[in-house]
Formats: sequence, C-alpha cells, structure tokens
Amino acid sequence: MYNSSTQSSPPPRDAGKYIRIGIVALIAIVIFVLTSNQAVVLYMNSQEFGTLFTKPLYFSLVSAVVLASITLIRVNIKNRSSMSWYGLNVVLTFFKRGSSYSVTETIPSFKDYKLSVPNFIIWQITKVVLFGAFFTNLMFGFAVVYLLDGHDLAISSVWKIFSLPFVTPPTDPSYAATHVVPMIPSLTILIPPILAVIGLRLVLYVGLHNIVGLVTRYLQDAAKGKPKFLDYISTIEAIIGIGIIWAGINMFFTDQIDYNTKYAIGGTLAAGFALIAFYFIDKFKSRVIILPSKRDIYIRVITLIIIALIAGSIMMVNNSIADARKIEFLGPYKAEQIGVNRYLGQLDQITVVPHEVKQSSVSVSDIPSYVAQNNDLLSKIRVWDWDAAFAKLKPEIGLIPYVDFENNDILRFNDTLYWTASMKPILPSSVTLENQWYNQHLVYTHVDNGFLTLNAQNGTIVDSSKFFSQRMIYYGEGGLFSDTWAAYPQNRQTSAELNNATYNGSGGIDVKPPISQLFEPNFFLSYPTEPIHIIRYRDVHDRMQLLYPYFQYDLFGKQLDILPVSDGKKTYWLVPLIVGFDTKNIPWSFSNPYLRLVGYALVDIYDGKVTLIKTGDDFFTDMFTSQYGDQFIPIPSWLDKQLRYPEALFNWKVDMFNVYHVTDTSTFIQAKDFYEVPDGLGTYYVEEKPPGFDTPTYVGLLSLELRGSQGRNLAGYMIVQNDVPNLGKMQFYQVPLDSKTKLLGPSAVREALARESDFAQLQTLLRNPRVGDNILYKIGDHDVYFIPVYTAGSGGVVTQLGTIAAVGAAFDGEYFVGLGNTPQQAFATYLAKVSGVAPSNVTVALQLDETTRVNTIKSILTDQKITILTPKSLQFPLTFEEGQVSFTQQSDLDNTKSLIAEFVKNFASQNGDRILFWEENGTVKLGAVAVQDSVPELHYITIGVR
Repeated sequence: MYNSSTQSSPPPRDAGKYIRIGIVALIAIVIFVLTSNQAVVLYMNSQEFGTLFTKPLYFSLVSAVVLASITLIRVNIKNRSSMSWYGLNVVLTFFKRGSSYSVTETIPSFKDYKLSVPNFIIWQITKVVLFGAFFTNLMFGFAVVYLLDGHDLAISSVWKIFSLPFVTPPTDPSYAATHVVPMIPSLTILIPPILAVIGLRLVLYVGLHNIVGLVTRYLQDAAKGKPKFLDYISTIEAIIGIGIIWAGINMFFTDQIDYNTKYAIGGTLAAGFALIAFYFIDKFKSRVIILPSKRDIYIRVITLIIIALIAGSIMMVNNSIADARKIEFLGPYKAEQIGVNRYLGQLDQITVVPHEVKQSSVSVSDIPSYVAQNNDLLSKIRVWDWDAAFAKLKPEIGLIPYVDFENNDILRFNDTLYWTASMKPILPSSVTLENQWYNQHLVYTHVDNGFLTLNAQNGTIVDSSKFFSQRMIYYGEGGLFSDTWAAYPQNRQTSAELNNATYNGSGGIDVKPPISQLFEPNFFLSYPTEPIHIIRYRDVHDRMQLLYPYFQYDLFGKQLDILPVSDGKKTYWLVPLIVGFDTKNIPWSFSNPYLRLVGYALVDIYDGKVTLIKTGDDFFTDMFTSQYGDQFIPIPSWLDKQLRYPEALFNWKVDMFNVYHVTDTSTFIQAKDFYEVPDGLGTYYVEEKPPGFDTPTYVGLLSLELRGSQGRNLAGYMIVQNDVPNLGKMQFYQVPLDSKTKLLGPSAVREALARESDFAQLQTLLRNPRVGDNILYKIGDHDVYFIPVYTAGSGGVVTQLGTIAAVGAAFDGEYFVGLGNTPQQAFATYLAKVSGVAPSNVTVALQLDETTRVNTIKSILTDQKITILTPKSLQFPLTFEEGQVSFTQQSDLDNTKSLIAEFVKNFASQNGDRILFWEENGTVKLGAVAVQDSVPELHYITIGVR
C-alpha cells in the first residue's frame, strides 16, 4: 500500500558506479607506481653508469627502428589500407548500429577502406613507435651501427650461399674456409633477424592482409548472392605459393647441406612458383568464371604431386645409391662440415703431439737422485681436492650466522696452487619478519673477510690477507648480493652496517628526495629530506649483464665461473668475456655454436668498477673494441700469473675436438676414431710439465678416451696453457692406436689401486677412507696418477691426509702402485716396484733424521748471514703465524728454503737480520718481533721436522 514512508524514501545509490570508479583509480595508481619506479631506475642507471648503460639501449633502439620498419611500414600509398584501423572501424560500427543492420552495412569492404594520406603516413610511424619494443635485437643494432661507422662484415660474400647447394664441393675442408667462413659474421648477426622480420611481414601483409580482404569480399558477394569462388581460390593459391617460395629461400640458410639439398630446394621452389602461375591463370579466368572446374582442380593437385614425386624419387634414389657409396656421395659434404666446425672450434690452433707411452725402470741406486731431479714438479702435486679442502675450511666460518660459502676456485699465487672459497652475505634465520627490510638493506651490506684460502699442495690453511689485502666484499656473488640493494644516509654520523663498517668507496649513487622515495617508499617517512646513497647491482653477474649484455654469463646451463685476483692492494673478480652466436644459418655448422673469448673484465670487489682486458682477435672483438676501446687496459703484469683460461670454453673446445679432430672423410663417416671425456671426469687446473716443457707450467688438463671403446684406456690428454703470452694455447698428447703399452684411464687406475694389497690393508686401518682426485702427471719419463686418500669423508668436520698413491698409467700387463706420505715418497715407492725391489730400500734413502733437519735449517739462516737467537721463554700480547711447511725429507728442502727466504725478506730485515729460533713439539719455529703502535708483535713460521 501507498504510505508516507514509501513516498519519502530517497532513490537507491548506484553502488556499481562507485566500485567502477574505485577500480579505475586503483589501476591508475598501480600504473603510476610501476611506471614511476621504472623511470626512476632508468634515471638512476643513466646517472650512475652513463654511456655504459645507455649505449646498449642505443643499439637496441636502432635495431627496433630498423627491424620494425622492415616489418610494419607499408609504402603502398595508393591503396592506403590498414587492418588495425579497419578492424577498429568494424567493431565501432557494429556497436553503433547493432545487429539489426545487414552484413554489407555492418562490415564494409576491406578493399574499399582507405586512410587519408596524412593519416596513413602518421600510422606507419606510429606502428614503429608502438611495436618497436618487440623487435629489439641488441646484436643486430650493434652490427648496424658498426656498418654505419664504415666497417665491414663481408655482407657481399653472403650471395655465395645461393650457389652452395648446387655445387658438389671437393673433398677438401679448405673449400669451406674460402666459401663459408667469410659469411659467418653476417650469417650470425645480420641475416637471422632480417629473415625473421621479412617472414613476419609476409605473414602480416601477404597472408593475413589478403585473408581479411578475401573474407570481406566473400561476405559482400554472398550478401549479393554472387560469391566468386574461383577468385577466392586464386588468392589462396597466391598466399600459399608465396609462403612456399619463402620457405624455399630459407632452405639456403641451413646448417646442413648434402647431395639432396638442391633437390629439396628445387622441388619447394617449383611448387611455390607453380601455385603462383595457377594464381595468375585463375585470376584471369575469375573475371568470367565463378566456380573452378574439376579438371582445373585435378591439374593443380596432380602438378603438386608430380613435383613432390619427382623430387622425392630423386632423393630416395640418391639415398639408396649413397648407402653403398657413402664416401663418394657424402664425403665432399662431410669434408665441408669438418672444415666449418674446425673453424668454429678453432681446432686448427690445437697442436697434436704424438705421445709415446713406455714403462721404464730406474736402477735402485738412482731412484733418490731421479726423485730429486723431478722435485720441481713433485713438490707441486695437487694433493688436496675441493671436498677435502671444504671440510677443512668450513669450520673457519665458526659460529658466524650471516655469511656462507658461495663459490670455490683453484688459484695460483707465486707458482703455488690454493683453494679459495669466496663468501656471500646471508640474512640470519633469527632476524624477525618486521626487521628483515632494515637488516637486508642497511646492516648486512657486505662480507668482512670474503675469502678463505688453503694450500692445495700441503693442505695448510693460509691467511687470505697474504694474497688479498682487500677482503671486504661489497660486490660479489649470490646471497644478499643478488637478492637486494644496500643503502645508507649520505650524511650519517654513525653506521648501521655490520661491525660498524663505513663504506667510503665510489660504488653506488647518491639519490635525493623525491627520487629516493619513489625508488623506495620506506624512505618517505624515515628520510624525508636526506639524500640516500644506494648501492645496486651488487651481484657481479647482474652488474656485467646490465653494462655488457653482449656476453654469455651462463654457458650450457651453468653460470660462468669467475675468479678473485689481486694486484697486492685491491681485489677484483676476473670475469671471462665470452661471446656466443647461434649458427643455424651457417651451412655445414650442424648448429654447433660460435664461441670466442674476447677478453676479461676486472670488477673491483669494493667499488664495483669494471675494467676490460682484450685477448681476442675475431670479428666481434673488432666490433666491440670499436665502441668500447676506451674501457680497455693492457694486461697488467701482476695478472700474468693469476690468469686462467675459462673452463667452460676449454671443455667446449675439447668436445668439438673429440669429433672434428678427424679430418679424413672416410674415417669420419665410419665414426670409429671419435673421442669422449671419461664419465665423471672434469678439467683439472694443475702445475704440469708435459713433454716439450722445461719447467712446471700452470695448465688445464682433461683426459680423453675413444668413444664406445670397451677398454678403459686413454687416447690421450688435452692441456690448455694459462700463462701470458700462451694463454689459451692447447696441445693434445695423442697415444698411437697401435701402441703396445696402453695409457690407463681413471676408472682403470682406481681398480688398480683397489687391487693393491698395501692399500687394502691401509683401508682397514683408516676405516672407510675417501679416495680423492686422480690426476695424471708426466714425471720424467713416467706417466703417473697421483691419488690422495683421506681419513674422513668430505662431510666430516676433520679431514686428514691418510696417504698418497702413485699409480703408473703405462700398462703392459701389470699394475704398479706406490704409497707414501708425500708425493716424493709415493713416486719413489712406485719406481721401486717398477724396478722389482722392496720400497723400504728406497724410501729410507729419502729420509733425513730430525737432528739433520734442524741443523739444515740453521745452516740456511747462517748462509743468509742471519743472527740466530734462542729464547728460553716467549710472551707476546699478539702473535701471528705467517706460514707453515713440512721438512721431513730431502725433497722438501726447496719449499723450506723458499718459505724461510720470504720470511727473512718480510720480517728479519726489519729486525737487524735477527731471528728467534725455538723448537716445539716436533717443529722448528722462526720468529721476528715487530712493534706497532707501541705494542710488540711476534711474527713466526712453523717448520715441521718430525
């Protein structure tokens, strides 16, 4: 019923209206925050890094403009059609008129739809601006700028590619060097993007454009009751024909060419041109004929079938003949495959050296002198592997909850190998959720002591400050370095950083409000007026990817290894600069990648500054130096003995060599002499003295065996040198296939060790020991594996060296294994067994009694005119151990002399050439007193003599 309350009620509010307004406002706020944050990051990057950041953006912009223009810009001003605007016009017309209008009124003819000339021109530019981001290709833009600067990428040579499938090459890999190799710069950088965008343009403006026109014509004609099916069919024939022709053109840019490729290309192009011919015929007939005749349909189908049958039949016949005449038919093409891939892998730069494996005995009386003659290498045997080193280094972290191990590397300092573990900052698990932001960004900004070091030859932990004066890491790997940025108020009076550290390096950028507040909203209230110093891109890989995105920092699914190096004051990360390109468009490449070492980057661990070093000489190195020449420095002299050739690149080259060392096409087709890396084996970086080397040299070593061989013998081993100027020089020591004496592989050597009766007894005593790395060395005339055996597994807290096994790699029916506490003892025992005498008769001759060792140490000091002081007692507030060495046999003398000489140089010369000398628990200790800030300090070294 009607009443007053009903009459006075206000109309209901439109709640949906307010909800829509709220949603729109929320979306606007999100868009503003996202865009403003990205703009701030862009601004900060350009301010902090300058042209190093903007130059890759410039190359990307150039590529976007060029490639988007090739794809999207239309020059047909006469027709001035646009699918986008036509589609928008149809949609708007539909919503405006509704479904009550006819199809012809709602969907106008696409052919008759035209933009005005100004709008058409503006739309072409607008498309490039709108969609250019989807066409960015950094390397293509780089190449375009390089060409515009007047350089050459041998583009003219690319035309030769159209003749390659139709010419039977000679059975000589040099043909590829003259015809294919010159094309590689263009085929890797320029051609692939151009082929891709031309293909996309054909899809858009030949395929989609004509399909839209065809559909609209059909709707218009059908509405009038006069569909022209033959006209539609002719259009489809043209679209398919052009697509097939484009596919045929792309077949020239293939990674495989053989005796059938020309027939596949010919058949494809014939089918495409046949369809184009049918298009013209049917287009002419469609003026008077509406429907195609059955006869015409049969002719078209039969024509395509005949083309396919002819091409297919020829290819099948060729395959059948080639089954019996592989060398004649396939040989020339395999020769070019070998030639191209040898260039890709730089295999012509690898020296193959015949390696004669022999097992010779040394007379018993000569064994001690033979060991002494080879002590320069025996004293550098890498006895400690990473698992054992990690077990010893892990307790060094102690109870610190905010650092963890990130990476480990084998490094060389003063011709001695060391395992170095680098640290990363982590957030302690005890930090509560509400305190995480503060601790991540303001407290745990760095690692105080970023490196732990262990001598890989004797297993002693070494103070890392001996090699790394700068150990405080602000730019590193993993942990909070990769997860977060760090910051502090620019005008801070006290530091919130860990252990009251105060960063004063040049890394990072000072950011004033409101930019700092847009970057991080928490700064709105906490620091509304103060500038903030923000340190970003602290992970070295992220930093390099931002500044130098041209290089591969992840190779074959694994992050590229970087090494810490030092000039004595500053510490740097040594980052290999490896460029890589896809080779799917290079004939006979079989899609094996193009990889080259351009050089290295030195990234300062404290301020993040990046300096470049050039070592490459390929076309991309020339491109890169043309734009970044001012960033390069010559290789510093201090780096000569710390460089290391990248393991990932070395392994890849070895993989290429495993197949393409075979240059005889007959042998290659039979695939009987291919190599492979033994299961579970990796590259060892060690001091070696291979045949032809006069002194121990720091090399990477990788053993190879015949692929598919049932025996577990080595076909040889590959080394790569790390010293300048021979950095990257590779040599393969090849065992002749008919060698009577075999070179045992790693698995066979472990079997030989397990069979040794002395080792079986030792296993019982050591209780489940762990066998370490088995590394092959050339000691004099003997190929020997040195295998350390540890008393605790790698997961144990305490790891000790149980024994060292020297296993003869030369095998002619009998295994020889020597055990000892040092490499010298193990090698002497091995020599004794080869000579058929009791090892004890030899190893005793290597020993020195304790009194003789002590007197020898004193004589070393006396020879250097050092005054020896023997204190009765020692009491110092601060003591520092500067080094350790074991002097238990004659072969240890050189290492002992070296440590004493270094200690005398660094400390005794400051104390009037006086040394404190005392004995303690089977060791001799040499000390020197230094006074710092009125506090006496004792610096000493320990020499084990028992």
